[in-house]
Amino acid sequence: MFGTKWRFNKKFLPADRRGFTIVEIIVVIAIIASAFIAILSFFVFDSRVSDRGRMKLRAVSLIEEATEAVRNFRDNNDWTIDGIGNLIVEVNYHPVMASKSWDILSGSEVIDGFTRSVVFSNVSRDGNDNIEQSYNPFNNDLDTKKIKITVSWTDRNGLTSESLETYLTNWKR
Repeated sequence: MFGTKWRFNKKFLPADRRGFTIVEIIVVIAIIASAFIAILSFFVFDSRVSDRGRMKLRAVSLIEEATEAVRNFRDNNDWTIDGIGNLIVEVNYHPVMASKSWDILSGSEVIDGFTRSVVFSNVSRDGNDNIEQSYNPFNNDLDTKKIKITVSWTDRNGLTSESLETYLTNWKR
């Protein structure tokens, strides 16, 4: 058995099996190709989900930074003279590091393709000192502001954004 060459000769195949092996090879190639395409599409989908999660994580990080910056600004400035109580409501602002503390400047800012803005709103309280859902100018609370921080960016799905709403008070009073 060793030393002899095995040769494939189609003469020894039955007449109904001749030429059928090429069809079998094409079918096997088609099955392997479709499995490869399925695996490849899974990796592409996984990559897109991963990118989206990474972008969302970066946006949340920018929101957290802005929240801390606004709190720092509140703590280092007089509420009514040069602080939050003196800012115009319903206008876009953004935090900026100024020497050793944060400052608040008008307009939005762009950081690595993300647009960040901070909007301050007036707050009103009812007779029980609870914050009212809709603002009532007759019950305006001068020592509380609603802050909405929004970070938006463009990805494969178009414009996407994350936001956070919170309240800050003049705790020094």
